[in-house]
Amino acid sequence: MKTTVGAASALEDSLGLFRMVQAFGRTAGTDEIRGLHLPPPAQVAVATSLLCQAWAVSVTRPAIAGLVGARRVADLAAANTLLQFDGEGRPVGASPVTPRFAALPGDTEAATDPSAEIVNDDDALFAWIRSRLFDDHLAILVDALGDLVPVGRRLLWGNVAAATAGAFAPLAAAEMPTADRAALMLRDARRLLDEPGSPTEGLAEVFPVNHDGAVRLFVRRQTCCLRYRLPDAPPTCLSCRLMPESERRRRIALKLAG
Repeated sequence: MKTTVGAASALEDSLGLFRMVQAFGRTAGTDEIRGLHLPPPAQVAVATSLLCQAWAVSVTRPAIAGLVGARRVADLAAANTLLQFDGEGRPVGASPVTPRFAALPGDTEAATDPSAEIVNDDDALFAWIRSRLFDDHLAILVDALGDLVPVGRRLLWGNVAAATAGAFAPLAAAEMPTADRAALMLRDARRLLDEPGSPTEGLAEVFPVNHDGAVRLFVRRQTCCLRYRLPDAPPTCLSCRLMPESERRRRIALKLAG
């Protein structure tokens, strides 16, 4: 059974957040990694890393979908976000409490919507999404988890960066964009992730692969999420920085062929 919690209240409740980490760890299988002779603190670090990534995926997917699809961005600051968890403790979705969103001046429908905040241009739109999504939500998530468990903040920000970059890939898979459309998605990803001084700068990138006359998007990251420590997990994920580029390309080709 799904449950819904306010993101801000969950992040302010250290004990409740630790219980979320434990529940997510049990679902992910961190309780089974004792066979790898990892002490309990290491098991909790893996669970924390993977919860951070799943949480970030839940909130970045709707934000990026709105940005790419309609040049609109929902206000998913923690104080305005409801997070959905499945019956096993995994974050599976997010929605705004109040349907506020940012849009551009040319959006005539948004211009008459009281929920819309019309910003000046694309630069202002990206500043808006970084403020609401990163500063007012994901930074709070990283700090809360980093204070709770001995896990590096760069690792956690790497998970945020990978989740953000990864939000572009399924959009390309569904849309099968032209080269020009894919180039716009790539520029959007870089503008969002690599703002100078941003904690996500340089931690993940989106890159294109041509397939059947369209472009698919994939992610290459610079940090490890620790997933490889789980039982039966592959040694490296498709986006992992530890994977040789030739092997990444080989696995992408197999994935597309499948």
